[in-house]
Amino acid sequence: MTSKIASVDVKELQKLYKDSPQARAVLDHFASRERNWTTTTVGRIQWNVGTAGTAVSRGDVIDVFKALEDAGCGKFKVGRKGWESRFEWTAQMVSVGQAASGEPVKVEEVTKEEMGGEEAEIALRHSYRLRPDISVTLELPRNLTTVEAERLAQFIRSLPFSQSSTA
Repeated sequence: MTSKIASVDVKELQKLYKDSPQARAVLDHFASRERNWTTTTVGRIQWNVGTAGTAVSRGDVIDVFKALEDAGCGKFKVGRKGWESRFEWTAQMVSVGQAASGEPVKVEEVTKEEMGGEEAEIALRHSYRLRPDISVTLELPRNLTTVEAERLAQFIRSLPFSQSSTA
């Protein structure tokens, strides 16, 4: 399957990279990734870049995401109703970071085959053998809190239809 070249303003990306140390850290992080994401949250990037050694504020990441939107890389979405503020990519995240640093790459549109949404890194899959012939699988946040775990346990306790076991 062939990819289409994205209409990204590479000169604007390179200016952003040159003018802002915070943007440079974020864009370098994107360039270092192996897979392209469909969605990137503000909190995840702030944490990833900070862990790599460069402190960036929430506002810094939002400014970078807005500049990426202006350059044609995707759309910045402000978090509402339980959703985090995030960037939804239309261009390949990895090549955007590479192009910003001056590498001679073509920035292509994100294809379904290569999409590796950030949510894959945020959620963990847990399997539990409920009975010899029945397994249950849950996808839970990597950073599940004690309060959330207790709420989930209360929900599960409310499910049985009878007190007897068929096992």
